[in-house]
Amino acid sequence: MLNNLSEQIRKCLEHAEDCAHKAAAQTDQKLKQDFLDTERRWLLLAQSYEFTQRLRDFSDEAKRKADNLHSDSPPRAAPITPHLQGQAFDPETVQAIANALVMTCEVLGLSNRDDATIQLVAEKIIELAKGGLKNPTELHLAAIKNFKADPPIAQGEIA
Repeated sequence: MLNNLSEQIRKCLEHAEDCAHKAAAQTDQKLKQDFLDTERRWLLLAQSYEFTQRLRDFSDEAKRKADNLHSDSPPRAAPITPHLQGQAFDPETVQAIANALVMTCEVLGLSNRDDATIQLVAEKIIELAKGGLKNPTELHLAAIKNFKADPPIAQGEIA
């Protein structure tokens, strides 16, 4: 699939370059503009394919990290357990929340489970899960978006 996407990106860029050459050779302004518009559309399509490829790479890496969390060890309490404070979630959601917490803390550079910042991250992920997000990657991305938008927390400072 990766080779196929890269090939699609390459073809889009070739088409865009061809349109740019044709636009440069045109004397008719309407035709020239049409070629330039088509070039722009080919470039946007190439960007869309590239974004899809990067998103797939990111998702694959996040899934690999989540899968590696427990693959070599026997089942153990999820790191989110101390933060749940008696809230009821089904086991799949608890695991999704736990995976999202680990991924998010890793990205934010948090490693001490007693850290108050981790408590804030856990609370945000739990809030997102209560709001209906159940996929660990979606929970992780939503939490990161929240904390990247709030520099003091992303820096590890508590307000």
